[in-house]
Amino acid sequence: MNWFAKALVFKSLSAIPGGAALYRYAQWNWTKSIVATPQRVGQKIDVGMGYLKWLTDHGYTLDEIRGLRHLDLGTGWHPTIPLLFHKIGLRDQILADVTALMTPDTFVDALAQTENILEDKQHPARQFLSNEKFPAVSPGADLKTLLNDFSMSYHAPYFKWAGGAGEVVDLVTCTEVFMHVERPILDDCFKLIYGVLKPGGIFMAPVHLFDIYSNSDPKISVYNHLRYSRKFWKNVVSSDIMTFSRHKSPDYREALEGAGFEILTFEIERGSPADIAKLASLDVHSELSTRYSSDELSEKHLFFVARKP
Repeated sequence: MNWFAKALVFKSLSAIPGGAALYRYAQWNWTKSIVATPQRVGQKIDVGMGYLKWLTDHGYTLDEIRGLRHLDLGTGWHPTIPLLFHKIGLRDQILADVTALMTPDTFVDALAQTENILEDKQHPARQFLSNEKFPAVSPGADLKTLLNDFSMSYHAPYFKWAGGAGEVVDLVTCTEVFMHVERPILDDCFKLIYGVLKPGGIFMAPVHLFDIYSNSDPKISVYNHLRYSRKFWKNVVSSDIMTFSRHKSPDYREALEGAGFEILTFEIERGSPADIAKLASLDVHSELSTRYSSDELSEKHLFFVARKP
């Protein structure tokens, strides 16, 4: 689908009453874009494995990881990473979202897919798994009961909880969420995360930095988003339903340091030679070409880990 037409659909839905609900209905029933498939759940498990690898590579034992209190920010419909962490032995997890998206059905769907994937004896996650099975799910159980059985709680909107929680968690993960967050909301979010972490606590997140619309429109470059002014992007492209911030790595570094974090890992993946060749021929808007270096403009992914001193 043409990326601009898609953006205008999002913009139109954002402007009408019930538009967000209509969009969610379409995602579930027409496009199937948020159904828990083996591929989608498998990709999230891979991200969770990346989190575990970082922890073990940096001196955390499995017993220490199992004792962490974990906050998964932006869990969405399917709590795949919390389910993976439960399977390795974490028994104190907080799930949070801007708005309530998870339902008993989406929880059970994610559980079934996760369980099936982790039954593969060749899966690399097997080295981390405890011997305990997932709790049995009672038919018709409500979401609170399901979460309680899995030693999880759910807060949406999260900022109501985070604002008064205090320093209560050891680890915060946030998977591919911040690309949708504009400043100064990003700054406020990082400050909230800093506030809920205990001293020495870890905050880790992967972030897409490329044009997400290029996933569904092969006619545009992964750097297509760099062609437009802030005003055009905000007023025409971005919407309440679908916002892409267009931030690059300096923005995340500034926000992390501004919140008080010590940055431990800051891994940047840039485009392929073919991508960068396309970028060289792209008419990058002056607002962005003066804000970022050519290397920063070429960034496609970021993975950061930060610690609260």
